Amino acid sequence: MKTIILIFTLILPLFMLFSCKHEEKASAQVTTQVFENIYQTDTVKLAHIEDELVLNGSVSFDEDSVVHIFPMVSGKVEIVKTQLGAFVEKGQELVFIKSADITNLIKDYEVDKANLALAKKNLQNSEALFKSGFASETDLLTAKKEVANYQQELSRAQEVLRIYGGATQANKPFFVVKAPISGYVVQKNVNAGQEMRADNSEAMLTISNLHTVWVMANVYETDIADIKLGQAVEIHTLAYPNTVFSGKISNLSNVLNEGSRVMKVRIEINNKDGLLKPNMFASIHLHLVQPDKMLTISPKALIFDNDKYYVVKVDSTNAFAIREVQMIKNTSKYVYVKGNIKAGEYILTEGSLLVFNELTN
Repeated sequence: MKTIILIFTLILPLFMLFSCKHEEKASAQVTTQVFENIYQTDTVKLAHIEDELVLNGSVSFDEDSVVHIFPMVSGKVEIVKTQLGAFVEKGQELVFIKSADITNLIKDYEVDKANLALAKKNLQNSEALFKSGFASETDLLTAKKEVANYQQELSRAQEVLRIYGGATQANKPFFVVKAPISGYVVQKNVNAGQEMRADNSEAMLTISNLHTVWVMANVYETDIADIKLGQAVEIHTLAYPNTVFSGKISNLSNVLNEGSRVMKVRIEINNKDGLLKPNMFASIHLHLVQPDKMLTISPKALIFDNDKYYVVKVDSTNAFAIREVQMIKNTSKYVYVKGNIKAGEYILTEGSLLVFNELTN
């Protein structure tokens, strides 16, 4: 790529000849009298032909770094401390559910606590009676075993309450939902006042860190043979039309959808800047390299006029010449052409249409 600084005049040289060949007619050397512009060029290349396959898909969160949170108890939602799209820290309290299940667990804890206290008192009495000879060793061992059993029961009740938020007081019958990981709330199906059931099939909250996202693409049967695991792809989105995201195919489904007859393909993308959001529409471009070679140019260099295609060639003296070309095929990256140009020659990209109009009018 080189930058050419040129100055045009309003009067083109009069030596342009009339001939049957458009490219002979349009060759001219530009002079320097009116205004200065900066134009860009690209090099004509001889490259392998690429077929471009475009798939439709959408952005999804990485299922390997996502947590779906379900209610573990039935009850009424009292407080919700987060919103959809909010960032939460691991251990942060998110939802409080007032539940009779928690009340029963607290009751069990209190009963086990009282039973342990009574068992310890009975053990003290048994030890005193054993020392004075009024109780047998069997009575003493039985009392010790009761204490050990109730200690186990109390520990179990404490652990259950810890799982349900750590409340051990009867005035706090809440199931407290805490964030198991740090990340963004990507799905929210809970509101204050809502009744929840422990057998809900739908998650209350879904949290994902979104550092990596998946793009799920649809592949029709006719294109399956062109899809390979680990294949590099380019992702285009409506939200960022001038940004191309790079990714690789990380998983191929072995089953086709019965209704749509498409195979699902998963593409992993590094999303460190957080630009890609779940449910964004995406188009996936795959470049399939063929063994044959052909002249390639930038799509910006191609000019369409009167049902023909042209490029503006630039030589070492900054002279312009119009060259007619035949477009064989095009992709989002290249245009494959035939014509009176050679690999290694320079052609205009930025400003090519302006120069073409000056030379042909």
